Amino acid sequence: MKALVTGSNGLIGANLVRELIRRGHRVRAFLRKTSDQRGLQDLPVEIVSGDVLDLDSLCNAARGCDVVFHAAAIFSYSGTSAAELERLAVEGTVNAIKAAHSQRVKRVVLTSSSVVMGSSNRPLVRNEEDRLDEQENVPYIRAKELQERAAVNQADELGVEMVMVCPTVTVGPHDYRLGPSNGIIVSYLNDISKATYPGGCNIVSARDVAKGHLLAAQKGTSGERYLLGCENLHWAAIHSMISELCGVPGPSWQANHTVSLLAATAWEFASKLTRTPPLTTRNQARMVGRYYWYEHQKAARLGYRPRPARTALAEAIAWLSASPHISRQTRAALRLSREVFRAKKTLEVDEARIRASA
Repeated sequence: MKALVTGSNGLIGANLVRELIRRGHRVRAFLRKTSDQRGLQDLPVEIVSGDVLDLDSLCNAARGCDVVFHAAAIFSYSGTSAAELERLAVEGTVNAIKAAHSQRVKRVVLTSSSVVMGSSNRPLVRNEEDRLDEQENVPYIRAKELQERAAVNQADELGVEMVMVCPTVTVGPHDYRLGPSNGIIVSYLNDISKATYPGGCNIVSARDVAKGHLLAAQKGTSGERYLLGCENLHWAAIHSMISELCGVPGPSWQANHTVSLLAATAWEFASKLTRTPPLTTRNQARMVGRYYWYEHQKAARLGYRPRPARTALAEAIAWLSASPHISRQTRAALRLSREVFRAKKTLEVDEARIRASA
């Protein structure tokens, strides 16, 4: 199989590229000329420059491919206007489907998000049949909802096979831009007070999400969406796991909605001074206390078998602890567990094998 991967330098895209190579598939990585390519360095891939907002460049990139994995997106809760989020999500996705149609590509796999199934103010588990509550008016979430609608309409109109995969909170290696998911780990380690907060989410490994993409491409039903998640956990349990894996105390206390909003405001103010993305935002703080819990039984019927959330966190920490996202001061305080060192060794061996396959 020859696959085109848009957003191939992002967290999910970079892990998807590696999974495709591992399975013996040929990969064409599509990204902008100005994009950070460290996540693809030394990999046996064909890199093609273009922009998902430029239909001609997408059509050229899709030529000769069997499947298009459309993972390009802005995953951000600040610094990007709602209009810009929606334009990339909607227009970029419509272009990907049009390009697939023009080049007779067999299937499109769209990377959506679990947030389009909404959340609950109680610990309830949601599935692919659930819908977003109108009160959840966060620009990123609304953009993903509009993306799905546009994708379904365009695929139906052109008769293109299209499957949607909806990852939950995805953590793991090769996240050079540090998205909000791995940012959860970094912000907790940077928090001197080691606070946790009410509510919870579903944590999954980026490597398992990549495998889920391939299953959707090979076995998924056109027009369907598949949740790709793992364990539903309270934030206190997640933060406790991070503390145990990193050998640091905590969590020490639980911040309420108001405190979380004040802290996020401070992070956003500091980010303007340092010109770096904030580790948490007011939009994220507004989500505190809610439960982003989901089941993945539908994907399991395709053969999806994610590893435990603790394994996912260990892999992410193994990569993050050696990355520029963790300051020297924070790194010096870490006492990484054996689980993290084992995960680091596994990642190193796997990366060596992938690069050797060139």
